[in-house]
Amino acid sequence: MDGFLETRHDKFIFRVKEGCFYNREDFWADVQGNIATVGVTDFLQQIRGDVAFLETVEEGSAVIQGQEMGKIETIKVTFGIISPVTGAIIEVNPQLDSSPYLINEDPYGEGWIYKIEMRDFEGDKGELLQAEAYLELMKAKIEQEAKKK
Repeated sequence: MDGFLETRHDKFIFRVKEGCFYNREDFWADVQGNIATVGVTDFLQQIRGDVAFLETVEEGSAVIQGQEMGKIETIKVTFGIISPVTGAIIEVNPQLDSSPYLINEDPYGEGWIYKIEMRDFEGDKGELLQAEAYLELMKAKIEQEAKKK
């Protein structure tokens, strides 16, 4: 089972799941064969606040790496779900309809959003970060957020 990398800032702990790939927009992809399970990073869910509602694209929809594939509405803000990979949506997490808070409670587990059948992971991989590199990017983003307050 994969572990987690962690960093602390003030009283907050931010976790990054090892073994996943990350885009710069703070979404993760857990790749198993040609299927990627996709969700929101721990950092993004903590910074954006409690998820109130999701607007997802339908199963069968084509998605392109780096493009929006739905929206997440929190008590603070609405933001796009940015696809880390190119392919087709084969499953939308059915639990999120009635329990969107799972994204906040378990962002790398029960709070996953999509399963995507990937079209060209080898091509997509060049734009993705592994856990260690994403941890460094996240630390820089945490510092930026801290300066805003």
